[in-house]
Formats: sequence, C-alpha cells, structure tokens
Amino acid sequence: MVIGLLLSCVTQVEDTGVSMYSSSAEMTVERQLTRVSMDLRGIRPSEEEILAVQADPEQLVNAVEEFLFHPNFPDRVRNLFAEIYLTRVEDWPRSASQVGLSDEKAAYWASVGDEPLRILSQIAQEDLPYYSVTTADWTMANEVLGAIWPLDYPEGETGWKKVQYTDSRPNAGVLSTNAMWWRYTSTQANANRGRANAVSRILLCDDYLTRNVEFSRDVNLLDDDAVRHAIQNNPGCVACHYSLEPFAAYFWGFYYGNNNYDMGLYRPEKEQLWMEYGLAAPAYYGELGYTLEDLGHQIAADSRLPECVTQQLFEGLLRRKAQVADSERLAQHRLKFLEGGQTLRALYRSILNSPAYLGDDDAGEAAVHTKMVDIELFGSQLEGLTGYRFVVDGYNMLRSDEKGLRTLGGGVDGVNNTAVAVAPNSTMLLVQQRVAEAAARHVVEGDFREPASARLLTEIWPSATPHENPEAFAKQIRRLHLLVFGRDIELDGQEVEANKALWSQLYSVSADSYESWTGLLTALFRDPDFLLY
Repeated sequence: MVIGLLLSCVTQVEDTGVSMYSSSAEMTVERQLTRVSMDLRGIRPSEEEILAVQADPEQLVNAVEEFLFHPNFPDRVRNLFAEIYLTRVEDWPRSASQVGLSDEKAAYWASVGDEPLRILSQIAQEDLPYYSVTTADWTMANEVLGAIWPLDYPEGETGWKKVQYTDSRPNAGVLSTNAMWWRYTSTQANANRGRANAVSRILLCDDYLTRNVEFSRDVNLLDDDAVRHAIQNNPGCVACHYSLEPFAAYFWGFYYGNNNYDMGLYRPEKEQLWMEYGLAAPAYYGELGYTLEDLGHQIAADSRLPECVTQQLFEGLLRRKAQVADSERLAQHRLKFLEGGQTLRALYRSILNSPAYLGDDDAGEAAVHTKMVDIELFGSQLEGLTGYRFVVDGYNMLRSDEKGLRTLGGGVDGVNNTAVAVAPNSTMLLVQQRVAEAAARHVVEGDFREPASARLLTEIWPSATPHENPEAFAKQIRRLHLLVFGRDIELDGQEVEANKALWSQLYSVSADSYESWTGLLTALFRDPDFLLY
C-alpha cells in the first residue's frame, strides 16, 4: 500500500487532538544535549547519553567536550562555513568533461567546492590557530583534485589529504586555492575587485556591497574609461575604492582572461598586470605588499579576523543575526577564543556553553529556544538513526541541485540561494516527506531482516500487533521517542496511546505490519520535535 494512503491516517490521528505533535520550547537538559549533539555531530544523542544527563545534568559540559572530538565534528565545521564561503556550487568555469572527468561528474562537483572548507575543518581538527586560514603553506585535496590540479597528491592513494601546490604559487591558505578563484572569477574590467570583496566579506565581515555610498548617477557604467575615471575621481566611488583597489591588486596571478585552458595554474608572470592597466599597487589598508603571501599575513594580523569568525560562529550556532545587544556576549566569546590560542574548538566551546545558546532564561531575550534543522542536518540525523543516505548515481541528493533537491529543501546553492531557509515552505515540506518515507522504509526492512543489528525496532517482532502484545508495543514506542525526540515518555502515557492508534489505523488500511511501522516512523520523522531542536 502506498505511503500516501497511509499518511492520510496520520492526518486523521492529528485531527482527533491526540497527537504526538507537541513541540515544546522548554529547554530541558535533554533538549540541550540534543542541540549540542546535532550541531557538533549532526546526529541525535544515544539512549545512554540521554540517560546520563538525566541522571546528572552536569554531564552536559562533558558531553560538549566529547562531541568536540567526535569524527563528525569536521563535517559540521564545513557545513557551517559552507554558508559563508558559498563554494559548494555546481557551475564551474571548467566542466567535468573539460578536465577529463566525464564519468566522475558527481565526484568532481562535490570535490572542487570543498577545498577551502576542508582547510577550515583541518584547522579545527588539528587545533591550529584560526589565522592559519590565510597563512597555511598547504591545502586539502582528494584523488579527484589531485588528478586535475598541480598538487603533490600521493599517486595511487585516495581520500582527503594535506598537500601542496607545485606551481610556485604564494602560500596563503584559502587565498591560494583554486576553488576560491574558480568560484569567484574576474574579468579585466572588474580587475579582481569582486575577489577582494569576497575575501573582505568572508574573512572580515565587511561587504563593500552593503555600504551606504552616495555617488553621481550620470556615470556611464558601460564605458570602461568613464568607470575608471569615476573610481579615481568621484568622491562617492573613491570612498570604497580607495581601499578596494590596492586590495584587488594582489589577485592578478589568478587572472585567466579568456584562456580557461590553463585554469588551475597560478601565473606569477601576471602578478604585475595592475601596472599594465594603470591600477593601484598592492596594499592592505595602507600597508604595502607584493604577493598573496603578504596579504595572508596582513589579514592574519588584522583584529577584525577573530572578531569576524566570532560573529560568524555565533550567528551560525544560534541561527540568528547578532544584534547590538549581543556586543558584550561577542566580546566575551572573542576573549575566550583568543585565550584558547585562536582554535575553533575554543570558540565553539565558549558559545556552546553559553546561556543564549542553551536557551537558559538567564540570557533573557537573547536565549534561543528553537532552531529549525536545515536540509543537511535533516539528512544527517536521519542517517544516524536509520542508516539511510539519499544518494543516486553518486550524487548526494540533499547537496545537489543539478540532480538533487538541495534548494527545494531550503538549502544553499552558493549563487542564487545564499542563505538557508529559516521558516518552512511548501517545497521543503515535500522534500522532508519523501526523504522521511524512504528512510523509514529502509530502517523497517533492515531491522526486521536483521534483528540482531536492528537500529530502532528492537522491542517488537514484525508479526506483533498492539492487541496481542501491548507491553512490547509500549516499550518500542517509548524507545522510539527517546531516540527520535530525545524525550522519555511514560509507558502508559498519551504519546504511547496516540502512536498505537496510528499504527492500528495504518494496519487497517494495509494489513501489513511493515507498512504500518513505515507509516508511523514517517510521521515521527516529520514531527516538529524532530524538525526543531
């Protein structure tokens, strides 16, 4: 029986008023544990972890520390900064066929945009100072990038590794990566100004395009000479371009013009092209420099670098914009960050243990009581519970738009949609429904086929019904609520009765226990307590 028919029964149960859809804003220690686990590991806490904090709420601090060293932590770092760097795109200047990867298109798309994000997660994983982001003499690459770019990637090996470029480019962390300048390209007329602004926005939280500037509207923007004259003489233009022009002069080594056949190579001979075009010499807010390596160290010494990443992590983990009222909190987190050697773990630790993040009443209006899962987190928590990962022909369908459902599910494509959805919409709900159905079916079939390694359905046999074995059903539903929602319920509570009623209604339609459990789990995976944390 199709799930669509089964879910009609879910609506009927909801209409009775006896629903398990009862999301609460109260930040219990179990909910706090769930929030920390989701943000640091992308999965919900285990039964043992939940029971541990229930017995001793002080264990939450220990859980934060443990989760900061979980194998999933680097991936969560990448996902947070992916919304800032916007490099996970699927429209690169060179196609998969142009680089000889026609048969590995999915891997190509997934690899290129992750290069700078892998640098960030490696910095976090190794507890390197954050300023390594612009001073590191290495990059990250897998076998896909190793085959197409000038890298000393070990022959015959696979996986992401620390490597170095071999084309004599300056060492400047993410500023030296191909992925950054394939994502943020430039024309001769733009003269790398867009690239300079991308760096300013990403690393300094200073987006030139958001500045309020008054300038004459009679400039002919289609005339390169008129634009150049305005940049140098119009007071409104000079206000921004006085610092932007020398900033942009550092990036000419990555200028390709119309010859994209050599994209991927750094061209030292082009570093001085700013002179040929009569532009400003390289400098960083008045401090002269020569190469990208100089720029990397200049940014590393800028006090705005730690201020910016503090704000970015604060906003990413609280899922709201920082306000003027947050100034003292941000200053405290920045201080902890600096005292911790500018490691990302030190900054995460400070924010994750703060009253605002944990939703404590002590934080007043700053406390965040509910956050909505994004499409990445929706998929990863389902994978953690069920083992199901939505992959088709090598494409992660929740991280792709060309083949998948990323932006339909409220995600970021890096170009047209640059911020995750913070409120539900119709396409997001449809994506969640279909993925929930697939994950539910996957775990039901797997658990009943291999009961010794069951993930969720550990207390019940496939042929059992609520009338034949009510105690086993109650135990099973209680365990599901603990794992899926992080909430312990009474064996004779209304949640158990509501779930039994739903299962029975589904069974009356299908006469199939597999379908009934699939329908019930689908409903649980679409519950607000699963989507809000």
